[in-house]
Amino acid sequence: MKCLICDKQDKVKFLDNYKLEIDKDEIFFKDIKIYQCNECDFSFVHPMPSSKTLNHFYEKVYRSDGRPPYLVGENYEEQKKHYLEDKNLSYLIYLTTLVDLSKIKSIYDFGGGDGDLGYALKRKFNQLQLFCTESDSYCEKILEERGYTNFKVFDEINQKFDLIITTHSLEHLSNINNIFKKFNEILTDKGYIFFEVPNCTDKYWSGRPYDSPHLLFYTKKSFEKLANIHGYEFINFSFSAYSFKQDHKNQKESQLNYYRGKKSVFSVNNLKRYFKRIIPDILITFRQDFLKAKRMRSEERMNWFVNNTGDNCYIRGILRKK
Repeated sequence: MKCLICDKQDKVKFLDNYKLEIDKDEIFFKDIKIYQCNECDFSFVHPMPSSKTLNHFYEKVYRSDGRPPYLVGENYEEQKKHYLEDKNLSYLIYLTTLVDLSKIKSIYDFGGGDGDLGYALKRKFNQLQLFCTESDSYCEKILEERGYTNFKVFDEINQKFDLIITTHSLEHLSNINNIFKKFNEILTDKGYIFFEVPNCTDKYWSGRPYDSPHLLFYTKKSFEKLANIHGYEFINFSFSAYSFKQDHKNQKESQLNYYRGKKSVFSVNNLKRYFKRIIPDILITFRQDFLKAKRMRSEERMNWFVNNTGDNCYIRGILRKK
């Protein structure tokens, strides 16, 4: 098989078996294994799931109620507050430090989910026009409310944008070169791309609890190779977020909570559903405010704002057309 970045065959070797986050996901990610290109330091699954399978998974399954890492029984008002999470604050600091957003007119959010980052940026830069491609049925209402123009078919976009943002989307794709070719078509001259993806070095592979639903696995070297092939220069490249050890711990806890919830009617997940029906909204709001104040003082929260420690589980960067 060929590398999905450099197209070479002789450098691709078997790396590991594919690990499922949830056992029932085998119907979507059946019989696949992970291979690595030694030339690019880039890894990918084979055989790749079909487009039909992936479209159904991301439209109907990925953000379904109670599936990790999404919250059980979360209401719409709670969903709208996600833009205040630490990760988005970290993105805001990073982007506004390196790009003059006052000169940006349009943002295209690729795989943006609820559009949290674009929405947060527009609150400070009112001139921004927000666009996206997001097929997930769980996100449609909030994207519309936030003023996004949602292109349902990515290949049919025929206008240009000053800034493309894509955070934790590129690892879910089946063909990264095709996506970057389209990015070239829809990005203005000297336009920017801001990305963040998991950092899949040896530390990632050692001790990871699962791989799904990720299909592509990047490192600094592989992203530099990708950028060079498609004619981009780096404005900045950084290592960000938690340590690998903390990230693996978070993943394991999320996975265990899901399986505990499936085993018992008295599980944490089911109790959350029950209490949300009987507890007054004012008490729920009080609890949320209390937990928010607690997080404000946690050392774990600091990790979202400390980059380039040499042990960060994500990589991020800003690219510009040459």
